[in-house]
Amino acid sequence: MLASKRLISMGLNDDWQFEKEFRQLAGVGIVCFDHSVTWKFWLRYYVEQVLRLRWGRLARYLDYRWFFSRPGVEHQPIRIGYDQPGEVSVKGLLKEFSEDNIFLKIDIEGSEYRILDDIVKYSNRFTSVVIELHDIDIHEDRIRRFVEGMSNFSIVFLHPNNFGGTDDQGDPLVIEMCLVRNDLLDPAAPGETRPELPANTSRLPDIELRFAPVGISSTVGPRRDLTA
Repeated sequence: MLASKRLISMGLNDDWQFEKEFRQLAGVGIVCFDHSVTWKFWLRYYVEQVLRLRWGRLARYLDYRWFFSRPGVEHQPIRIGYDQPGEVSVKGLLKEFSEDNIFLKIDIEGSEYRILDDIVKYSNRFTSVVIELHDIDIHEDRIRRFVEGMSNFSIVFLHPNNFGGTDDQGDPLVIEMCLVRNDLLDPAAPGETRPELPANTSRLPDIELRFAPVGISSTVGPRRDLTA
């Protein structure tokens, strides 16, 4: 994170806590892309919160306005995808933001598969890639090719999102993955333990990742005989 010169965040909705903490820790420019967060989004949001008596959430818009009015922080209501009106591709973004060492965060509800090839192509421009992968049961091959293509990165974090449910084998349909460029990694200390994150929602059971024994396959990726 500290090696990053900018955060490009794809997907916002009503949660920018990651971006706020990133700004506090790294102090770099942040640009978020989400075409769905408009005045219509906030109108629907407020009606829903009032109907559900969620009074504590009514200040959310004020926090949105405060954070995205900070110098160097912006929200662009543009869809991530292709270079056409109302949309922008990864290639187009990297032309606009020409610096290297970009931290890339992606949560775009299935549209991530449109940009995986470009992330691999321009991987030398990124320090880390945090991505939520959806419907992994029908995209196993594409995810495998993506991970293999990111050969200068290592997976340092893999977490099932229990909001997304499971397939008929109990494996998650949505996973959260973080890849970090190899030259930025510190050597792991012997016996070092990694903290476990809680489930995305406590209202549903957590999902356990299943890994094949070492030596079954040399390929890392979300496949049923390797990892869920």
